[in-house]
Amino acid sequence: MKQKRQKKNRGPMLALIGVFAAILALTGGIIYFQVSRKPQAHTTTTAAAVSENSAQSAPLQNTQGTDAATYYSQNAQKLLSVIPADSSKAVFSEQKIGEELTARGFGKNAPITYEYGMDGSYEEKTPVDNSSLDKHPQYTVVYMAQSGDYWTITVSNGSVTAYPVSYNLEHNSGAEVILAETDSVTAYDNQTNSFYELIPKPSVLVLKQIPAITAEALERLTAEEIDKL
Repeated sequence: MKQKRQKKNRGPMLALIGVFAAILALTGGIIYFQVSRKPQAHTTTTAAAVSENSAQSAPLQNTQGTDAATYYSQNAQKLLSVIPADSSKAVFSEQKIGEELTARGFGKNAPITYEYGMDGSYEEKTPVDNSSLDKHPQYTVVYMAQSGDYWTITVSNGSVTAYPVSYNLEHNSGAEVILAETDSVTAYDNQTNSFYELIPKPSVLVLKQIPAITAEALERLTAEEIDKL
């Protein structure tokens, strides 16, 4: 049995540590290749990019401890549903999320991780065990495209989003962009232990829809292509 901890909203600082570890795993064997192909400024920015922005990589993560109802009503153009995590049928087990993200081309060079238990308790950022049937409300994995661009893939209640870290850092023009397979995103709030499915306000988060979030699809998405979505 995994030891449960008291609920804490320690997302931002610990998320930075976890994703930075994923960056080390990704870049450890390919630093020379990346530097030889990309300008130094881009490489340096990208390394800082993922660690600096990881707290915002999950869609509308309530990292400030604000009342969830207030937070999501302020940031949603339309709130579609609120689903208690412990009664959801769409949550993946560690085994199933490994299969799902591997089939999409993710998790090969960086671990798929989770931070919360099904009761909302914080469990540290931990790599999934591909043989475990334990479930968690949200999973993340960092993906680095061959171009050197970083993405953070998040799965909340079965809903997959892709946060273009490099793109958002290099296009600092208002609301950040996130990619989804539908016209809504699903956010997880551990204080209420609930999923919030919503259409975000464009002034808060620009949602761009693509048919499927896969490594192959992300490899084709240059900054120009993202702009066209």
